[in-house]
Amino acid sequence: MRQRERADLVLLEEFVRGTVLPRTHPNTTERRRVLEALGEAGGLCTARTVEMSSGDVILCTREAGHYDPDDLPGWKRGRSDKTPGSWHLADGSIWSDAGAACYPHAAV
Repeated sequence: MRQRERADLVLLEEFVRGTVLPRTHPNTTERRRVLEALGEAGGLCTARTVEMSSGDVILCTREAGHYDPDDLPGWKRGRSDKTPGSWHLADGSIWSDAGAACYPHAAV
């Protein structure tokens, strides 16, 4: 029975790596969740913030070590592009460690 369970887990992991992961977009919570399920989220940033209207915790979806508070998003520099610079990013949320509801590189 255990051999069958292991074989099923191998098939499931192959499916997730081959089908699910390639269909997720970079810097999304969906991709982060897939990487967490595969045990490969260790290289992602651990900074988080709280969505004030819902109380939901939002985790940064970028690679660890990316953060540079001096590299501002385009809209903070007066440019029209929405490039997040080196601030934290998850789905449509962009934040810095300076916010009141932010936890910089917290242990998750």
